[in-house]
Amino acid sequence: MEQMRLTLGKKDFVRAAIVGNKINRKTLQEEGMEDHKIKFFTLMSEFHRHDQDAFELAKDYHSIYMTSTVQQIEDQWKEALASTVLFLALSPYSMEQQDMLHRIRSDPNLEKLPACQSTISSLLTKEIISYPIPYQTEMESLPAFLMGGHDLIAFWKKSFRTRIIQHNIRVASAYYQRIRGKRLAQLLGLSNEELESELSSMVSNREVFAKIDRPMDIIKFKQSKSPEAVLSDWAADIGTLLNLVDTTSHLIQKENMTQ
Repeated sequence: MEQMRLTLGKKDFVRAAIVGNKINRKTLQEEGMEDHKIKFFTLMSEFHRHDQDAFELAKDYHSIYMTSTVQQIEDQWKEALASTVLFLALSPYSMEQQDMLHRIRSDPNLEKLPACQSTISSLLTKEIISYPIPYQTEMESLPAFLMGGHDLIAFWKKSFRTRIIQHNIRVASAYYQRIRGKRLAQLLGLSNEELESELSSMVSNREVFAKIDRPMDIIKFKQSKSPEAVLSDWAADIGTLLNLVDTTSHLIQKENMTQ
C-alpha cells in the first residue's frame, strides 16, 4: 500500500493498478485489518476517480462503509454510505448495479439518510423522473463528489443528467411499443436531437431495443419476431391448451366413475 501511495502521488496510475492487484482482498477482511482495509480502498478510490469509473468507486466506498471501525462512528459511515449511493446513481445500468441498489435499499441505516433513500427509490421505481431529482443539490455537495477538480465535477454533473435520461428511456420502452418522437421528447423534457442522440447511444450499447422511423417520427421499442419464433410461440400455446383439455377430460371421467 505504501507503493500504491507513492505511485499515485507520482500520477503513475498504470503501476498503481498493478501494485493494487497484488493485494489479497480476502486478507483485508480478516479481524484486525480494519485500518489497512480503509487505507487500501481509499487509495483505490483515488485510482478509480482518475479512471472516472463510478461503479468501482461505489464498491470502494461500500467496502469502507462495511468496515467495523467505520460502523462505530456515525459521521464516517454516513459519509461512506452516502458516497456509495452517489456513485451508484452515476454508474451505468447493469445487473450488478441494480443488485447493489436493491441490497443497499434494504440497509436499515439508509432511513437516516433521506437524500440517499429518495435517490435509490427514484432509480428503482419504474416511473419517469424529472431532472434535477429531489435532493440532487445535497448529493452533489458530498465531499466525494467535489474531489478531483472542476473538470471531474463537470463530468459527474453531466453523467448524473445522462443516467436520469437513460432511466426515463428504459421506463418508456417498458410501457410503450411505439410512440412519436416528439411526444417522447416532451415526456422526458428533452429536445428531439438530444433524445435521438441518447437513444442511439443506448441502442449501440445494447441497453435497449429501438428503431426510429424519421419520416413518420415514430420510435418502435418492440422487437419484431421472426416467422419461426411466431410459429414456435403458437405451437407452444396450442400444446398448453391441449394439455389443459386433456387434464379437464380426465378429471371429468374420474368424477363420473366416482359417482
